[in-house]
Amino acid sequence: MSAARWRGTLIYTGTLATIGTVAFARFGPLAQAEAPATAAGASSGSIGGAAPSVVGAPGSTSVAPGTGTDGSGTSATDPADPQTGTPQAETVTVVGSVAQTRYGPVQVQVTFTGSRLIDVRTLQAPSSHPESAQISARATPLLAREVLAAQSASIDTVSGATYTSEGYRESVQSILDQRG
Repeated sequence: MSAARWRGTLIYTGTLATIGTVAFARFGPLAQAEAPATAAGASSGSIGGAAPSVVGAPGSTSVAPGTGTDGSGTSATDPADPQTGTPQAETVTVVGSVAQTRYGPVQVQVTFTGSRLIDVRTLQAPSSHPESAQISARATPLLAREVLAAQSASIDTVSGATYTSEGYRESVQSILDQRG
């Protein structure tokens, strides 16, 4: 009788260990990317601590979405850290194209440090009907995490939000195409 109890406990413990390992493998890089933000005391909601320059945002001085003042699609920051003298990666925010879906438009903004995606924000999501708004509210945070984890537009479709997922993927891909 007691051997059966121990076997169940061992199976349960082994299952939890496996789930923890898989979760760490999948989401561990996200936690490492967020660690500098908490150490720097970032309160702006973006990872990295410094306020990024926004390219193509309302009120910005850029000519068109995705093109900086030099026409390259980026805006420069200080090339070296004044305290250490080491080169800093450029922090740039790019606004993607609007992807029209069956239920409404989807538009995404991505912040890069160098070539690494560090923040993804949804600017537009289907919301014309209460159900569309509810689906978008559930799906867009998942899609943003997927983009950060994949560091590309090759992301899984969120169940129940197929059109939103496709529009999200399309908008992110337009940003990556702008960046080259």
